[in-house]
Amino acid sequence: MKLAIIVCTRNRAHSILECVRSIEVAIANAAPVEAEIVVVDNGSTDETTAVLQQWASSCHYPVQLLFEARKGLSRARNRALRSTTADLLAFTDDDCRLSADYVREFLRHDANDTGLVLRGGRVELGEPTDLPITINTSDTLTRWSLKDNSARHGCLSGPISGCNMTMRRALVERLGPFDERLGAGADIPSAEDSDYNFRAYLAGATLEYVPDMIVFHHHGRKTKAAARELQIGYEIGNGALYLRYLFKDPNLCRPFYWSCRNALREIVTGTNVFLPEFGVSEMDRVRANFRGALRYLFTSKSAE
Repeated sequence: MKLAIIVCTRNRAHSILECVRSIEVAIANAAPVEAEIVVVDNGSTDETTAVLQQWASSCHYPVQLLFEARKGLSRARNRALRSTTADLLAFTDDDCRLSADYVREFLRHDANDTGLVLRGGRVELGEPTDLPITINTSDTLTRWSLKDNSARHGCLSGPISGCNMTMRRALVERLGPFDERLGAGADIPSAEDSDYNFRAYLAGATLEYVPDMIVFHHHGRKTKAAARELQIGYEIGNGALYLRYLFKDPNLCRPFYWSCRNALREIVTGTNVFLPEFGVSEMDRVRANFRGALRYLFTSKSAE
């Protein structure tokens, strides 16, 4: 089966080569494999396009260089989905580097699948001086499914991250495109990947986290203010999803109930019980969730 590795980028002329070259290495280490690299330039205004064109001219694998002028990560990903015919799809971000064994591990896991799986893996900190956020270093293989009622017992808003997300095209055909109201650059600045988690779960697919599919995230955030801004953005996205899925499966919204309960605890104790090191409390989460729900309610629908 043909594999496409998809990365969307915007104004990363200074670092995009490290991302795409890591993809080349990962494909080479899995040879023989039919693969292509799909890069979507999401309206860059720097030298990203020129840098990518020069790289593509000497790449050892087929490359699709696409341009999506409408700002938004979901729009860029949907542009890639419309352009590739690959049976296997892997998504990463332009500030990530794939491990050398990434493609080999992905293919190994996929070969054992008997049903539809939305799979992701470990996200390591790429730069030691960056804050330890937007990572997942669990060593435990974990699965979530509707038949196990997994949402009743845990949070499904982020087990599979968009920077390390794989699936078969058959799952995309079942779920449809990414919701263009969600994701970096959109009205709601996150949650396009969590939304796909929710949709896959409700469609009966298995969500699976595997610790041996590794990407290294060079996110560049080094200050408390940057971490707080990022976390609030995530919570705005979560709030949008809680509104969207409240009547589809209330269990998917249980983290909001937990945050409300913990916010009351903060009021009683006068302490931050969430992320005091970044200045983000449970009350901040609840406020951001409400903002996200309202923003989602009044944002025009384009694609899902």
